[in-house]
Amino acid sequence: MEWVFGYGSLADPATLAAWLGRGVFEPGETALLRLPGYRRAWNVARDNAVIRAGRPYYVDARTGERAGACVVVVNLRPASGEAANGMAFRVSRADLEKLDRRELNYDRIDASGLLDRPLPGRVWLYRGSAAARACYERAAAEGRAVVARGYFAAVEAAFAAHGGAFLAEYRAGTDPPAVPLADLRRTDWPDPGGVLPDPDCSGGAISDRNSGSRAPQFRRQ
Repeated sequence: MEWVFGYGSLADPATLAAWLGRGVFEPGETALLRLPGYRRAWNVARDNAVIRAGRPYYVDARTGERAGACVVVVNLRPASGEAANGMAFRVSRADLEKLDRRELNYDRIDASGLLDRPLPGRVWLYRGSAAARACYERAAAEGRAVVARGYFAAVEAAFAAHGGAFLAEYRAGTDPPAVPLADLRRTDWPDPGGVLPDPDCSGGAISDRNSGSRAPQFRRQ
């Protein structure tokens, strides 16, 4: 049995089930949990100006032109005495492969035993890769980093789906973006069915995908 702990847009069960192409999650297939020792930060990015076949990109919502910015998404950072809330959900190996293709700016990390309540089986989470964090730092320093307003709203909606108190907890446990929000529209290429190289801000390889080695272990802070 395997699970993924979603602390951003992956916390919305209805949208997630539709994206995975499966039926609704049944009782017992999701759980609202917390990751002690962490909070969220908007500190990973990829360069939207770099064309990558099969990867989504953003256009200016007003002009329709491809945005030249680096688009920022949410991540985790260590924070002693705090906890990031989110939703854990059961996954198949096929689900994990699909999520790996989606989350190329993240490393899939083994977080088994680190949530505030135990789950049966292995637990994963996606944490921003070193390359994607460096991409954010460069872009922020250059004034090229933005958060897509629609994505920002989608993350809030994912937590609001679990009630006002869960949304309030999300807001309290999340650093506000240090870069502007922008009106961007996402455009998706067809899913190529495999992991593509990302020369600028990739999430890197997942060590358990193609070998028998153990994936990186997430640390309790």
